[in-house]
Amino acid sequence: MKGLLFCTILPALFLVTAQTQLSAQCLDGNCRNGYGLYRFPNGDEYVGNWSNGRPHGNGKYKFSTRERYEGEFRYGKFEGTGTMYYPDGAYYTGSWKQNVKNGLGRLVFTNGTAQEGSWVNGKFSGSQSATAATSQNTSQKPKPNQASKPKPSGKSDVAGLINCTSSYCRTGRGYYDYPDGSRWIGEFKNGVPNGEGVCYYAGGDRYEGQWANGAPNGEGVIYAANGRVTGAVWVNGAAIRELDSNESMPTDPIRVEASSTVKIYAVVVGVGRYTSMPSLKFTDDDAYRFYSFLKSPEGGALPDEQIAVLVDESATRENVLRTMRQYFLKADANDVVLFYFSGHGLEGCFLPVDFDGYNNKLRHEEIKQILMQSKAKHKLCIADACHSGTLNYGLAAKGTAPVSLAKYYQAFEDSSGGVALLMSSKGEELSLEDHGLRQGVFTYYMLRGLKGAANTDGDNIITIRELFNYVYARVREYTTNVQTPVLTGAFDDGMPVAFQRY
Repeated sequence: MKGLLFCTILPALFLVTAQTQLSAQCLDGNCRNGYGLYRFPNGDEYVGNWSNGRPHGNGKYKFSTRERYEGEFRYGKFEGTGTMYYPDGAYYTGSWKQNVKNGLGRLVFTNGTAQEGSWVNGKFSGSQSATAATSQNTSQKPKPNQASKPKPSGKSDVAGLINCTSSYCRTGRGYYDYPDGSRWIGEFKNGVPNGEGVCYYAGGDRYEGQWANGAPNGEGVIYAANGRVTGAVWVNGAAIRELDSNESMPTDPIRVEASSTVKIYAVVVGVGRYTSMPSLKFTDDDAYRFYSFLKSPEGGALPDEQIAVLVDESATRENVLRTMRQYFLKADANDVVLFYFSGHGLEGCFLPVDFDGYNNKLRHEEIKQILMQSKAKHKLCIADACHSGTLNYGLAAKGTAPVSLAKYYQAFEDSSGGVALLMSSKGEELSLEDHGLRQGVFTYYMLRGLKGAANTDGDNIITIRELFNYVYARVREYTTNVQTPVLTGAFDDGMPVAFQRY
């Protein structure tokens, strides 16, 4: 608990001194009076509103030590309502003052209990309230033990069970040690492992489910030692199809907001803290950088009510789909909708933070459905994820920012519209992160292109075709042809995606 309280003190040391170094550390936008992305010398980052060189208003502060605060700031400090996410999965939501918990709030621990009530100077005050944290998605629970991490076999696993390696187990439960060091714990039939149980492989993987003939047979889930989870129907150890899941799509009605002016609606998603897949290092950075670009004049200067960013804990399947519907379905026939995703992908789907091996996939078909339902004239989907190329279908400087913005929005009216899907890789390829770039390779070059590098014809309007041509060439070159960006859909090549200030 001391660690949780201490880390909330750290921002004061950096935010107070930030104003003396802004010119060297502002990565994007206006980090004095406006909206910008700023990196501190110790690796911390802040993206949000600024006033007189200090965070003021709404923003997000990400520590290099992996804590993250999202909420209100006042003169460079956490003050107002906000949420702190801790590396171990705990989080606090409530009131803050001078960088510490003050007022009403709720701290949820990793074991599921919660402490709710009044806080004074970072400490819980009054009678303690420890309750079980309730699930927000009780209709989509994983199968027994599915969400747990792989663990090595041990004597504690077999306490009270028959050693069927040395004894004949006609039926019932027991354990069996294979010659390679793997261990089966579960049901037996006619002396051999057969039925429901768990196999702890010698290499550190774990399988839970139905078993026969010395291999997975039937429904089951493999938890790989590297963190990847695969739920499937198995035949003699081979996965023949993924497990069915009881996933539904939000259907709450959304009213179209008709207007004669062009508006851009954007939903930006970044997922790196997976529990059932290997973690990714830079996806949250990718999302925040793209979010910051869209808030800048070059990206359209989107107001808060037209853009949402969902990162890690907030990027659940249900929340992503609901947010897409909330923003995209209120667009009218003059408008633009944009969806950006950075994270893991499998064939035919993106993986939100609550993916557990077979439940909660963000299926490409669901994304297509929302885009098709939107009345927007221009629809753009950008994905930096493995296998993103399977999302295919026939859809469609310097100077004053207001003048350039007017030209940018006019370009949307002049274009015939459609739907464009800009994917980081072909369906069978992986999308790469790079420690030198500290970003996904695709997103790094996409942002460079959007900021002007793709403005090949010199008209200061970057079109989807110009952006793709630039990104395709740079990504192929940087990855030595391992990764191939893809652009598909039915769209006008002149569809604008950004402008370069004169």
